[in-house]
Amino acid sequence: MAMALDEERWRRLYNLFDPTLRLELQDHDLFVRRPGAVAEEIADDLSLGLEPDGKWVVCGSTGSGKSSELVHLGGLLHASHLVVGLDLPGSVARVDQLQPAEVLFLVGAAVVRVAKDDWAFEVDPGLTSELLSAFRGLLSSEGHNVDIGKLLSGVALFAANLAAPGTGAVAGAASGAATTATGAIGDRARVSLRSGAKLGGLTKPSKEGEPDFERLRQAVDAVLDAVRQKRPPVILVDGLDKLLELSTIRDLFATNRILALPRAQVVYTGPITLMLATEWQAAGGAFKRQRLTNVVSRRPELTRIDISDETVDAGRRALAEVVARRLQRLDLKISDVFEPGGLEALTEASGGLLRDLIHLVNRGIRWTLRNERGRLGKRAVRAAIEEVSKEYEITLNTLRVEELMHVRKHGEPSGAERANDLLLDGYVLPYSNGRVWFEPHPILRGLRPGL
Repeated sequence: MAMALDEERWRRLYNLFDPTLRLELQDHDLFVRRPGAVAEEIADDLSLGLEPDGKWVVCGSTGSGKSSELVHLGGLLHASHLVVGLDLPGSVARVDQLQPAEVLFLVGAAVVRVAKDDWAFEVDPGLTSELLSAFRGLLSSEGHNVDIGKLLSGVALFAANLAAPGTGAVAGAASGAATTATGAIGDRARVSLRSGAKLGGLTKPSKEGEPDFERLRQAVDAVLDAVRQKRPPVILVDGLDKLLELSTIRDLFATNRILALPRAQVVYTGPITLMLATEWQAAGGAFKRQRLTNVVSRRPELTRIDISDETVDAGRRALAEVVARRLQRLDLKISDVFEPGGLEALTEASGGLLRDLIHLVNRGIRWTLRNERGRLGKRAVRAAIEEVSKEYEITLNTLRVEELMHVRKHGEPSGAERANDLLLDGYVLPYSNGRVWFEPHPILRGLRPGL
């Protein structure tokens, strides 16, 4: 028999399904190894040591789980590497205005912070001073207003205390997640350090080989070499998947080699447009590429896409497990919270996009708390889908509808400029069964005839 939920428990459930919070190390109990996951594959490459300075880029839809994969990857590597998690959105004022030199500097600054804060190993102050001085030489006239002394404290980190020696950080974090009084990720602070000066478009355009830039590059490599005395560093850089301007994306990943220069293994998250043939091939000269496509949870409408029942079932089970693990923190089962078919309907509407699934459950819980207090049923599902779909409807003009119809018919974007916008905004979702195909987000179906 289903358990009756009181108002307080519904509120805690609402916090558990906060779509704005990514998983951190202490949320290891919530991580689900989904079909198409990439963390284990990258960890194997890193652990083999075949590419000590290798660079990887994980690309996919916003909300597909790339950040969670990075945190999980850090957990897999904590015993063998000095893991540095760099949170770019927390470190800069405008991610979309980031210059390659700023990313390179932030890599060096994050290494200094993690070595000191998590490993009790202070990088030679002379190396740190040279890092700051070299970066100062690249600042634009506007950037010279930045307080250089605050740059290190302005670096935001994720997966803090990931590899601190002798502290039992991993075990302690795991225990903390399991025994927290509320059991809700929404009831704790983010593990990020957000303070100090904010970067984003404050350096002059830089090119490899220019004296000022080469000085910064050498300063960053000197910091990396210093911590290598303890353990090989691996840098996990989250946030470049938030880029929306194609020119910026191409500059960082295709036409420019700066992100491939640090003398260490680095894994970046990248935007979904890198999945397109042109960008995918161009980025291949500097990066090992990994596609994190969305979870297949229904049969494709295109008859030429061959998907087995086992693949569809595996996707559905993984998405159900994402929800079930959050409920477990409150000792609840799916049947305690959802009426039969409720979770399946939200899963279908999410299109296998993890963040949208969490968002839909969050909205369904909110509606139920306000209106029924029983289990989450058909009316709550309908209300949740309608509310989330309105966020997509705002910019759904005629040209976008035409592009969506093209994607539905052909299984791929048309190549027009608006096609990139729809990919970046989540209106078009990628899937894979060995080859990639695209579909309109299923939540759009009720907004226009034929979608």
